[in-house]
Amino acid sequence: MISVEEKLRVFTQYLLNKERKWGKDIINEAKEKQEELVENSNAKIMKEKRSIEERSYHMIFRDKNKIIAEGKNKAKVVELEEKNKILMNFNTLIKDKTLDYIDKDVYNKYLSDCVNKIPEIFKEKKELILYTKEEDSLIVKGFIETKLPEYSVDYRIEQKDFIGGMTVEDINNRIYFDFTIDNLIKTNYKLVGMTLNGFMEKQVN
Repeated sequence: MISVEEKLRVFTQYLLNKERKWGKDIINEAKEKQEELVENSNAKIMKEKRSIEERSYHMIFRDKNKIIAEGKNKAKVVELEEKNKILMNFNTLIKDKTLDYIDKDVYNKYLSDCVNKIPEIFKEKKELILYTKEEDSLIVKGFIETKLPEYSVDYRIEQKDFIGGMTVEDINNRIYFDFTIDNLIKTNYKLVGMTLNGFMEKQVN
């Protein structure tokens, strides 16, 4: 017959073994969770690292392109400034030399043609103010009196320095037209610029 003490010892051993197994299971489960957490953390770190690398790459690529674009724009601005300087100097030269190459008869015909255009531009407005160089005023006045006798014109001497021609405005300052040689050169500025630019491009290439 098994004594109470023996039964108690066996039961105690059983409980002890059960507790050990339970503790071992808890420890193993904790280890598994720890390993899982470490793996998740490593995966998260790798993901974040890739994300940072991608962002850094995009930022570097963006900044590189920005720097290149800024450099190109700056170079273009400098190039345009230099070309414009050459073009301005060229136009100044044209202005300086124009009168040396304009025949007096050709110039007078130009003034006459300008007077012929006045009715088309000013239509029913017949009270005008006309500005010319002092040396051209009598010639222009003669053309006006001959071609446009019905017009009332206030003749004034242009104080600004200009090559020649005339400017005309109605007495109410609503319509203004520039018949000056300076404006003629200016309106052909683009053509002169394109021609000069083409010449400069050929020189560079």
